[in-house]
Formats: sequence, structure tokens, C-alpha cells
Amino acid sequence: MRRALRIAAIALAAAVLPGMAAAKPQRILSMNQCTDLLVLQLVPKERVAAVTYLARDGAKALFPGAADGVAVNYGTPEDIIKFRPDLILTGDFSLAVTRRLAKEVGAPIVEVKSTRTFDDVRRNLRQVGAAVGEPARAEVLIRQMDARLARLAARPPARPVRVVAWDGGATVPGTDTFANRIITAAGAVNIAARPGPIYTSFDVERLLEARPDALLFGGDGRPLLQSEEGRHRVVRRVFAGRRIAYPETAFNCGLPQSAKAAVDLRRQLDALPSRDGGGR
Repeated sequence: MRRALRIAAIALAAAVLPGMAAAKPQRILSMNQCTDLLVLQLVPKERVAAVTYLARDGAKALFPGAADGVAVNYGTPEDIIKFRPDLILTGDFSLAVTRRLAKEVGAPIVEVKSTRTFDDVRRNLRQVGAAVGEPARAEVLIRQMDARLARLAARPPARPVRVVAWDGGATVPGTDTFANRIITAAGAVNIAARPGPIYTSFDVERLLEARPDALLFGGDGRPLLQSEEGRHRVVRRVFAGRRIAYPETAFNCGLPQSAKAAVDLRRQLDALPSRDGGGR
């Protein structure tokens, strides 16, 4: 009798386990750059139907090769018909037509909220990890991120470094933006940031008057023409050796690599030359 029960249990497990494995989505469509960069770290490429056309540039800057060979979409409702996904990842809001077409193809939509804090990164990783059937992988990425942040917090700078972060030449992130959270984690103070979650203007005259210790600019680690056009020649002269490029994607999207961006920024801030008189 016991032997018969064991055989029945084995047969039941054999029948159930393949179904459980198949329950993981196999044709994931990401329609937002930030969800692109999360899903590419959570599942193998063969389970990704498509990522947005922006994914390759972001992946190249942060984890080269992750998006190579993956089809691209342009965030349009027509892409749902084209790729016939079994899971759709989008940003904060999805269009009514997107939701309707998703229902027609039988694909659930997961809306991932924008990031303002590292807690938001943890939330989004767990949300996407659960949706794609990889919660354990999400937890691994969270632990790696938290370890980097903990090492930073355990070694605060001798004094906060005063910085201004320019985006597109003349704007700065507010105090409630994720970019400002990264700057703070690195031990710096964005002296141009105003209260709020939005980017505000900050012109050349104010920059020269503020005289920060460093000038930060985006471009995924490389100077871009768009950024350079906002740099007055006087600014380049005054901040020679004090202009630091940061990975724009990691500052705009909440990713595990955002913690590494903070670590890298701290390293660059620590290497700043001393100002005349001995201090920074």
C-alpha cells in the first residue's frame, strides 16, 4: 500500500512540475527602458520577446552584451500584436489601447512605478521578479545593491563635497529625485537642488557664483554633444579637472547598478584635486 502511494505521489509530481515550470512567462515584452534593464538581469534572453530600442544603449553603458540579439520594440500598441507576449512590462501608465490589446492576446500588464529612492528600487525588483517568476534572482540583485550602499555608508567622506549636477546643460535634479539620492549616497551635496521631485533651471551665472567642488554631467559615462553645448568656455576653464561624467541611465532608472554609480561617484570625488589653500 505504501509503495503504491509513493508511486502515485511521484506520478503526481511528474505531472505537476512541468506545468509549474511552464507557468513562468516565456515571451516577455518590455515597453519601457527601465523595465528593459530590470528584465534583462532577471531572465535569460530566450524568454524575452522584445525590449525597447533604448535598451541597447542603456545596457551597453551598464552591463555590455545583455541586450545583444534581443528583438526591439518602439513602445507602440502594434508591438503587442507583433510579438504576441505572455507578459507585458510598462512604466507608470499604460494606454487604454495597450491594455485592450494585451487582453486580446491574453497577456497580463505589470506597471512599474518610477523610482525616487533605493526603497523604490527594491520594490520594483521584487515586483518584476515575481512577475517573471524569478523572485530569488531579484533578491540576489537587492543584496548586491545593499552591500554596496552599506560599504558607502560605513565610510563617509571627511566632509560633504559640494556639487552641481547639470542635465542637458542647464537643469539640476530636485531634492526628491533619484539622481539626488545617488549623489547623497556618494557623500556629496547637490547645492543647486531645490525641494521637489522635478528638474529645475540653474544658469551659468549662478553656477560660477556657487563655486561647487565638482560639476557633474550625464551621458552614460561619456561627454555628449548635447551636454557640451550647455558648457560655457568659462565653465570649462573654472572646472578644469573637476568635471565628472556619470552614467545617465543609472541616475534616471532605479537599477541595482545605481548603487555602483554612487560608489563610482564617491571614488571620483575622492580623487578631486585640492583647491588653492589646501582644501577642496
